[in-house]
Amino acid sequence: MNDQHQQQQYSPPPMQQQQQQPSDDMTGAAARLANLQLGSPGSSNHGTPVHVTAAPTRSYAPAAGGGASAANYAPGYGPPPPAVYGASTMQQAPQRESFDGGAEQGRPMQAQQQQQQQQAPPMGLPPTLPAMVGPMVQFVDVELERALWHGSVLILTNEAFLVHGRRAAPAAGVGPGSSSAFPAAGASMHAGPTPVASSVQQAPVVEVWDDAQHGPGAGKPKTFATRAIYTEPTFQYTFWRADITLPLPQESEADVLYQVYWAADEAAIQSHSARTTFSFRIPAQASQWRMCVTSNAQFARRVPEAARAGLRGSGPVFRDLLAKHRANPFHVWIGTGGQFSGDGVWDDCEPALRPFLAADAMRRPLVQWTADMAAAVERWYFLEYLRQWFGVGGSSPLEQEAQALFAQAAAAMPYSFTPDVEIFPWYGSYTQALHFSPVFNGIRHVGAKYYALFQAHTTPTLAHNEHGFLGEGYHSVKKLGPYTALLTLDTRTERQPAGIIDRHAYDMLFGELEARVPPTATNLIVVASNPVIFPRTKNFESLLRSASSSGLTSIISYAVNAKQARNDWVMKDRFGETVAVTKLNDFWTSALHKSERSFLVRTLQDFAKRRSCRVTFASGHVNCLSAAHFRTYTDSKYDPRKYPEQRGFVSDYRSMIQLTVSGLVQEPADSLTLRAYHFAGKSAPFDVMTEEKLYHTFNVDVNGLPPPNNNQKLLGRRSYGIIIEHDFDNDRQRPGLLSFFYVENEACSGTATPYIINIPPLRYPQLPLQAGAAPPVEVRPQLRQGVTYRSYVGPSTTAAAATMVERGHVDEDGAEYGKEGGVTDP
Repeated sequence: MNDQHQQQQYSPPPMQQQQQQPSDDMTGAAARLANLQLGSPGSSNHGTPVHVTAAPTRSYAPAAGGGASAANYAPGYGPPPPAVYGASTMQQAPQRESFDGGAEQGRPMQAQQQQQQQQAPPMGLPPTLPAMVGPMVQFVDVELERALWHGSVLILTNEAFLVHGRRAAPAAGVGPGSSSAFPAAGASMHAGPTPVASSVQQAPVVEVWDDAQHGPGAGKPKTFATRAIYTEPTFQYTFWRADITLPLPQESEADVLYQVYWAADEAAIQSHSARTTFSFRIPAQASQWRMCVTSNAQFARRVPEAARAGLRGSGPVFRDLLAKHRANPFHVWIGTGGQFSGDGVWDDCEPALRPFLAADAMRRPLVQWTADMAAAVERWYFLEYLRQWFGVGGSSPLEQEAQALFAQAAAAMPYSFTPDVEIFPWYGSYTQALHFSPVFNGIRHVGAKYYALFQAHTTPTLAHNEHGFLGEGYHSVKKLGPYTALLTLDTRTERQPAGIIDRHAYDMLFGELEARVPPTATNLIVVASNPVIFPRTKNFESLLRSASSSGLTSIISYAVNAKQARNDWVMKDRFGETVAVTKLNDFWTSALHKSERSFLVRTLQDFAKRRSCRVTFASGHVNCLSAAHFRTYTDSKYDPRKYPEQRGFVSDYRSMIQLTVSGLVQEPADSLTLRAYHFAGKSAPFDVMTEEKLYHTFNVDVNGLPPPNNNQKLLGRRSYGIIIEHDFDNDRQRPGLLSFFYVENEACSGTATPYIINIPPLRYPQLPLQAGAAPPVEVRPQLRQGVTYRSYVGPSTTAAAATMVERGHVDEDGAEYGKEGGVTDP
């Protein structure tokens, strides 16, 4: 890590002009869609936010009075400075273009908001859509052999929104910016890229300066052409992707400055110094990589305005994250899901989806997916991405700051995202009748397509043919330099009630994992939207189903917390299902996914043993923080000289750490949910040789007091994580990882002292062979015809199973180990 390298800061863009949208004055879902008013928050109560504390290996309590010692922060990440808008260290201060074509210097947030209120368009008028959206920068991979960084930049353009080559609003009632731009429902059923209206499109160009000596206006830039990958059918926006390849510096990290040149826009045909400049950081070949980990970067619709106000809106934690990035830029932004929230599709598209929603439970799975539905859902996902990521189309005032911050972050932090609620919450965990219905399947295809476009810079076809994604979804294996690899699991687009990832995708994933992870790798970070290690849900599922069938849910709700008006544990969704049952079915630890979870973990254990590579899980989704681990049971019957995993964490290939962050913007889990998770979060055996356990990470709250309800395992407060490669042995050969939980403080004005978890590298020794013994054959579990993860049974060890039975260990179903299956011989 090059702490002496001069930091290149950028100015946060001014808040985009947005129309405020009251939740009570909307006359219906059809009006919201027609006016680009994409919904308003529902009604809900906000559970009292909780707080955070320590770590398995080291614990840092906050300083008295809520202060924090700089020595307790991650290297290069001291206490956050106050947010300063408009400051810049660039030689020529970059200007941020607004969507209406003007360019304005960064100004204090209060002044910007006052001007927005003065210039906000009247309610009911359609907003002006921008001629250009973006840029968004994605991290793709590192090519070790040639020391090259690969990424991509996405830009959206629409020349119809330019008047005489300049960005301006079309006349009222005329052109794509008016309500007449919405075609009649069903007029635009699509199956792929739609031909554009004009025969000639001006392609934007990305100009890059990646050396420390030159920049805009000084030195010739590298030019990267863009390629049209999709044309959105309703408004004819074209998605352009530029593939960026840059050499990694030898010693010092580099700030990469870039601009977007679009010849169709007269405002862009100027000198470089007059255009908007963006920047991101790439590491040097000798650098230790820095990553941030986030989850749920949007408010859910059901979160009411009162709860959002109690959290001081969407910006405090997001703003703190960008302050850390300005101080010491991240090389990769890892999103574990929830970068976009699709939970409003049912409300806003209700007129088109009414035949499905109004049908009874028996007829609903038979309702067909129509052209009207496809057109409405297509428009909704596209416009909702513009609203949630760029503030286009109006939003709640308490959402506006996060929208501006997200646009900054997407242009400055190369991201690697995995989907979660991007289709709609809990997709794949509903009943089989709903899941396989034509309407669910149609929404899934549109939602997954727009995830691919905005978050992966690809299309469903290009993703697997050209852009390296694996399986039927969007799994990927990426290298973060020679020592760390990133396995990103798409646990949403392939999900079914009986399985999370398709069996054929597992075959491909594990094969590519062997091929793409370099032999020098010491860390494998597995990104999954849901935590793999989390309290088990079987008892709660049975209780909730029984309570629902007997009509006791309201009594249970009142008994637990009479003052809590909203309670997900007993609420019914629009399909008549108990929300909590559907939510619990979504977890890896659900009884439905027991065999698949065992297959995944055991295969990763085998990979860790064979490669001497530490496996770490990074997840979100649950809106609370936790840290947990797998580890080998210690047993005196096993000689540590023969079984190195008995020597402790450093030599234990079964030891894997689970890092779970709460939402960056979304409200934390309520007190009832945290109590339920804590009750279920007891230490339990994973299999005959492996224990799973939640750490007592949060033994001190952010205010220095004991945590609420003495819950030291789970923390209900907004947060993000930072992961840094760290050389524990000072040999620069086998770095481990340092993980930091940055958690929102009690005043909801930023984050408090972080909680640190050390993750040393794995040193599993290769044992010498005995004289005359044949070399051991290391074979990972293979998926054969007729044998899937749902029925997978690992090779058992009779002696080990007998030992566990003597101890009285049983599995989560009450069966003795060895009957469900064991593990490979240690």
